[in-house]
Amino acid sequence: MLGYYENFPEVVHGVAQFSHSLSSSVLQHTILQTLHRLNHEPHKIGEVTPLAPSQCDASFEFGLAEVSTFNYLDRDEVDRALKTVSKKALETLDFFCAIRYHATSKEKRSRLKFDYYLLRFTFERRNAEMRVFHERGPRRVSPEELLIFLVKDINKGLNRNRARPLTVKNMRAL
Repeated sequence: MLGYYENFPEVVHGVAQFSHSLSSSVLQHTILQTLHRLNHEPHKIGEVTPLAPSQCDASFEFGLAEVSTFNYLDRDEVDRALKTVSKKALETLDFFCAIRYHATSKEKRSRLKFDYYLLRFTFERRNAEMRVFHERGPRRVSPEELLIFLVKDINKGLNRNRARPLTVKNMRAL
């Protein structure tokens, strides 16, 4: 089943609940397009978390769940998912998220340990929730910082489409 990961953990490290004035299908389109775009954009770590060293980059790799595996969110996978949610909005969208870190200096760029997260978006009429589970890694980006970063970026996508932004009702992280 596209968008659903059967082994998503019950206990999570962060939750954001928000309200919206969109159809679930439009919101799901924006989420898919936002995560696909993030797959191709490097970021200074300070854009994601203020606590990391400034000579560090962060890049994201997102995969969309399909029962027991994740498919890299490339153009073909996004198109397939967009066709699915255009026909009928999904109740759940699960993603794998790897945050890759690199220390940068004038001479070289060296890899640092990555963070691996699982994300679950659930949708109800006018409400949605995002759950974050930190699978492993050094937590250079905390679950709360990841929630804030993703909601902010999804809202940028909604703004580009002239839609109202998500309104965060509640956010908590361990």
